[in-house]
Amino acid sequence: MGYFCLFFNAHKMLSILFSAIVWIVVVIASLILFVGDFAVWLLTVLFDKRLWVLHRYSTFWALLYLWANPFWKIRFEGAQNVRKGETYVIVSNHQSALDIAVLYRLKMHFKWVAKRELFRVPVIGWNLWLNRYITVDRSNPKSAIKMIQQAIEHLNQRSSVLLFAEGTRTSDGRVKRFKDGAFIIAKKANRPILPVVIDGTLEALPKKGFVIKGRQTFKIKILPAIEVTELADKSPSELAKRAKEIIEEEHRLMAPKYYLE
Repeated sequence: MGYFCLFFNAHKMLSILFSAIVWIVVVIASLILFVGDFAVWLLTVLFDKRLWVLHRYSTFWALLYLWANPFWKIRFEGAQNVRKGETYVIVSNHQSALDIAVLYRLKMHFKWVAKRELFRVPVIGWNLWLNRYITVDRSNPKSAIKMIQQAIEHLNQRSSVLLFAEGTRTSDGRVKRFKDGAFIIAKKANRPILPVVIDGTLEALPKKGFVIKGRQTFKIKILPAIEVTELADKSPSELAKRAKEIIEEEHRLMAPKYYLE
């Protein structure tokens, strides 16, 4: 028993040390990469109204963290469900802060909808502002109205919009109730809804804590879109329920352990 406790404590300390080193590297790399981020913005902002080039740089930035870890892999499926040139309201379940980096693997041009607190984080928040991503203050109903208006404007400019439909990260891995915001946007803008399922990030970086799991496979799957023709006769709440059912059904197949009674 004593040897087991000693081994467990040593393993825990190594995990904490590894995580601390990773976070230090992330901070230093982010400072360096932001210089390039700002340079790209400066060189393209006048002619690239959608900030397509800057978003591509942000994609490289995010995925670089995943590529740099030899113990992390991404399994990506469903690319055939994306029509070239189409703009979507993309909705995903939300497991971890790592979702933000992992979902850049979609390699689509989109604008995030992110909580206002993220825009206040040094470096990362600056990138969000430069990209003109969409901010929402969850404690302010007027902010939600403004968010919907901004999302529709971006959709009309041929930029897809990506939202975490649950509004916050899950605490137990299960897909939670979807809020109506994304589906109000889809109906008002008359755009198809693209469901995306993500799994594996919760184990790598839980909601509470900073300790990172070394070996992990992140799974992303794009499901068939809910087409515009299906939107007209359904309310936003009905669409939210439908999208949640679609994503949860796939997530149960991906990660049945979360749904064991």
